[in-house]
Amino acid sequence: MSNSSAVAQQIARGLVRSAVTDVVIAPGSRSAPLVYALAPLAEAGLIRTHVRIDERDAGFLALGLARGLRAGGAGLAVAVVTTSGSAVANLHPAVLEASYGHLPLLALTADRPARLRGTGANQTIDDQAHVLSDVRARCDLPAGESRGGVEAAVSESVAAALGRTGGTGAEAAGPVQLNVQFDTPLVPTAAELGAWKDEVSGSFERTPVESSRPEVSVTITDGTVIVAGDAGGHPAESLRALAAAHHLPVLAEPSSPLAQARGVSSTFVPAHARVLGERTELRDAIRTVVVHGKPTLTRPVAALLADETVTARRLPDDIDALALSVTDEAIGSDDGAGSDGADCAASGAAWVRDWIDAGEACLAAARDERTSARKSTDTGEAASAQEFQSTARAVTEYLAAQDVTVFAASSNSVRYLSEATDIRAHIHASRGLAGIDGLVSTATGLSLGLDEPVVLLIGDIAMLHDIGGLLTPTAEMAGDVTIVVLNDDGGAIFSGLEHSQPHVAGYLERYFTVPHGRGFAELAAAYGWDYTSVETAGEFERVLAGEGNTGVSGPGAADSSAAAGTRRIIEVTRAH
Repeated sequence: MSNSSAVAQQIARGLVRSAVTDVVIAPGSRSAPLVYALAPLAEAGLIRTHVRIDERDAGFLALGLARGLRAGGAGLAVAVVTTSGSAVANLHPAVLEASYGHLPLLALTADRPARLRGTGANQTIDDQAHVLSDVRARCDLPAGESRGGVEAAVSESVAAALGRTGGTGAEAAGPVQLNVQFDTPLVPTAAELGAWKDEVSGSFERTPVESSRPEVSVTITDGTVIVAGDAGGHPAESLRALAAAHHLPVLAEPSSPLAQARGVSSTFVPAHARVLGERTELRDAIRTVVVHGKPTLTRPVAALLADETVTARRLPDDIDALALSVTDEAIGSDDGAGSDGADCAASGAAWVRDWIDAGEACLAAARDERTSARKSTDTGEAASAQEFQSTARAVTEYLAAQDVTVFAASSNSVRYLSEATDIRAHIHASRGLAGIDGLVSTATGLSLGLDEPVVLLIGDIAMLHDIGGLLTPTAEMAGDVTIVVLNDDGGAIFSGLEHSQPHVAGYLERYFTVPHGRGFAELAAAYGWDYTSVETAGEFERVLAGEGNTGVSGPGAADSSAAAGTRRIIEVTRAH
């Protein structure tokens, strides 16, 4: 058997034994040995393979799969296969998000033999094993590596990607690059492929995953709050119980597990960023912050976490896999009395009630301000923009209140969600680096990982960043995805930042918001997605429910593949 086929088959064995169930493959010749090793595994039902034409989208699809598998309770690593050269670099955006979002991603990058490095050989990077930064580990397998060496490399790579239970920073889950040198011949003989298929059809054992339950400790003091961000699909029921038992205000971003099912959480604080910015007596009373996930959405929270006078206790994302030990040093009274000004109680029921009351007041004030602004702006572009924002918020709040899985883009989409008061949806977001690329592919992977429908809430600029994600090859599973595009013709988020100050406002439109004048009907048709355009929240609700859909469909949208689920785009536009 050729060295390349032998190495590829040993990698395939190692993936199965390490409980990898999903592999995303981008076509290429140098990675062909992996295809011939993995495809029979998929045919035997031992793994699922997913093919995407573009490596960038393949990386983000794998990212979404990893999140979906974790949220579904599996918590497995997902592998993505590329050929050599610049194909590897196209994985970098997804690898960075996996690193900072703590998602287990194994990049299997095919390479040419080491003897060709530095010779100007085609599609050969001199040090391809170091192209991807911010990985937990990297390995460069020589051509013809021994069976034991390959087995160890795969096992160690998957373990590094999964991270340590209770791990934080570099010990948390994340991406790993396993670079594999393949020499010619790249294709197995008929006899070699037949023998491999016979082996695959026999018994293939998975190595049992050993689980431990380390202990993590938390100390509660007067002035303790919980600040929570996206945790990569991990639950946090132990923290929810902690908050309820110790009357701790929960300042949770929309994609935090602590933001879900707010109706049953007695300590969730609405509009918490505004409370931090406007209610100084509450902000100044904070002494301890229990941090879960990655809260990066608002500047007031960032300022709180940077305050050296406040003790921050950062907990692992997988908090529910740990034994939580609590020490309560709060000495404030719990007599149920209200508070005001500097005399506010910093613990007990009064503490959490002050925060919730302040949040509800801030939320009401913000809505009153927006209503007044709309009334004072009767006509023109400003009025149209404000009306669209009102519709976008109504659409977002409606989605948040449904029993659905929502994947929220960065920028305004997730910020609209942060103002919702009734969140029953399970909300996910790429908050590792909070980028806006690859989100269509990530949402598709999330749907495939969860094996359930997903609603992608996204702005027009983020949607344009991942048009390639709309393409699902004919033979591939497409997931069940509804894309809700909030199209305000440009990056409207910049209008609410410091870039709209009068002395720099002249640069805002061309260099920041960048209007493009495009809709998504033609793109939907080209890529085979059902499409409907709406202008009001009422229209959106009816279309989402499947009523009155008068939109257009792309060629073959209804029956493009037996494996395809719902694929539709609902574009929310300004009223004309």
